[in-house]
Formats: sequence, C-alpha cells, structure tokens
Amino acid sequence: MRLGNLLGIAAAVAVLVFLVVYYYWVYRRNSKMGTPGLVSRSRLTCPKCSKTFDFDHLPGASFTALRLGRSRYMACPLCGKWSTFDLRERRPRKAPPS
Repeated sequence: MRLGNLLGIAAAVAVLVFLVVYYYWVYRRNSKMGTPGLVSRSRLTCPKCSKTFDFDHLPGASFTALRLGRSRYMACPLCGKWSTFDLRERRPRKAPPS
C-alpha cells in the first residue's frame, strides 16, 4: 500500500474515534441533565415575542439554523421571526428524586 492511502485510513480512523468519544461525552452529559440520548434541550426565550419554548438539538448538527458558535440564528417556532438564540442560555435540569 502507498503511504498516502495509509495516511488517509489513519485520518479516517482518528476522526471516527473522535466522533465516538465526543458523542459518548454528550450522551453522558445529557443523561445527567435529564435529557436522555444525544439530543440536548435548551429552554429559550424569543427576543421578539418574549415567549419561552424548549428547543431540542443534536450537538454538531444544524439543519434548520445557522450555527454561530454556541448561538443559533433561527426562526422562533411561536412567532416565526428570525433571531439569534444562545443555546446555553438555560438548560433545564433533571428534577431531584423525591
């Protein structure tokens, strides 16, 4: 095999290992926060209509929003107007056991 092929395979394996470790970390973090699985939940407030809603998102993927670091530029599901939302603004916590 050529050196270029080996480097390509090594890079693909490294990316795969990184993704597995990253999504395992996200899964563990979300389980502690009360949202099982890979989907993260943020409680957001729209700056235009001042209404609060829960937004579920998969870290590292944006299909209906523009990623701006930890913020997203997306349409509010309640009023439909586009705004910038900070996804780490408020994360709902798991209720304490009773």
